[in-house]
Amino acid sequence: MELYSIAAIVLGIGALASVFNARVLRLPDTIGLMATGLLGSAALLMFGLIFPSTLMGVCHRVVAFDFSFFVLDFALGFLIFAGAFMADSEAMAKDRWPILVFATVGILLSTFIVGGLTYGILHLLGIASVPFIHCLLFGALISPTDPIAVLSILKGTAVPRSLQADIAGESLLNDGVAVVVFLTILQIAGGGGEHGGGGAEHGAVMPVIALFAREVLGGALLGAVFGWLGTRLLRIAHAPAIDILISLAVVMGCYTLAWKLHVSGPLALVVVGLFFGRALRSAKTDASEREHLTGFWEAIDHILNAVLFTLMGMVLLGLSESFELRYLAAGLLAIPAVLLARVTSVSVPLPFTKLRCGSPGTTIVMLTWGGLRGGISIALALSLNEEISRNLILHLTYVVVAFSILGQGLTISPLVARMMPEKKAS
Repeated sequence: MELYSIAAIVLGIGALASVFNARVLRLPDTIGLMATGLLGSAALLMFGLIFPSTLMGVCHRVVAFDFSFFVLDFALGFLIFAGAFMADSEAMAKDRWPILVFATVGILLSTFIVGGLTYGILHLLGIASVPFIHCLLFGALISPTDPIAVLSILKGTAVPRSLQADIAGESLLNDGVAVVVFLTILQIAGGGGEHGGGGAEHGAVMPVIALFAREVLGGALLGAVFGWLGTRLLRIAHAPAIDILISLAVVMGCYTLAWKLHVSGPLALVVVGLFFGRALRSAKTDASEREHLTGFWEAIDHILNAVLFTLMGMVLLGLSESFELRYLAAGLLAIPAVLLARVTSVSVPLPFTKLRCGSPGTTIVMLTWGGLRGGISIALALSLNEEISRNLILHLTYVVVAFSILGQGLTISPLVARMMPEKKAS
């Protein structure tokens, strides 16, 4: 089957899932996509029992697809820009230091805590062949939270607007930081390929630190340049269709140049997205331009998330022949490990910030339970190759993300109402 046909099938499944959610489930987009994805996977399994050759043929071709190219070179940049573009940059600016601390110190803490606990869990279950560096990769890809999921679920809850901005802003920035951490660890593990090089010698600490600093600082600087240039072009154009074309050109141009310069493309696009979002909220921008551009990037984000969730389900079906019950057990045990890492990663930096939402305990609970995993984690898991324990990490990621979106996403509103009954969303 040609790539075009596979794309048509994936988009068709994603479209049906979106319609089913919009008309029947009526859940927030991210929760609905995960719920329909689980239902769709079950339906595909039933279909596979009747027509095994047809289903498995498609799934095996999906598994053989070059996800590293699709995710790292294409989808990731659009996802991160969309999240940054729709973030509340003004509210984020007021609490920039807590956001920065949580997104940097928090991600590093979470990566190593999840990696260490996962390594212990795998040994406990008799899966001792997985190197520790692969567990760190899982820690890096599961640590970032999803800003779109967070925003869509927190809207209308009693969480104060300032805390919503902090959670969403931290989610946004930690996406970029986590990708840098992920790619750095991937290079050390020797699975970086085109993006990460050919591996690093163990103990070569300074080159790794230099690489990390170059990626972060270089990405932020490049993003500022493209963000400034793009917003100036928006002011000249003043036409919705041209604005969309400018945003696409800036996103793709910035991401391409970032890879050429070996700086962080995701962090660059975080900065570009904040520039664009602030420009569109200014009084100089017409309402029609704002609506067209916002609608376009909301659609891009929805389409890519639908594709990623559908692909993840099809990949797992394609890998079902090598599935082990221990993988499911490891995924279930990874859920409390990820939550523990999240609690620690927000509790340690919290005393050094002025961020408060009631008591410190309430703040920690809100930051922990509101930190949903989503499309970024799935995208990074899909980009791994076979040598980096891909089969196992995919199963771990799917279980944790499913719990995060369905379990945490569906319970965050009643939890907020219980913990902060006297507050109202502003």
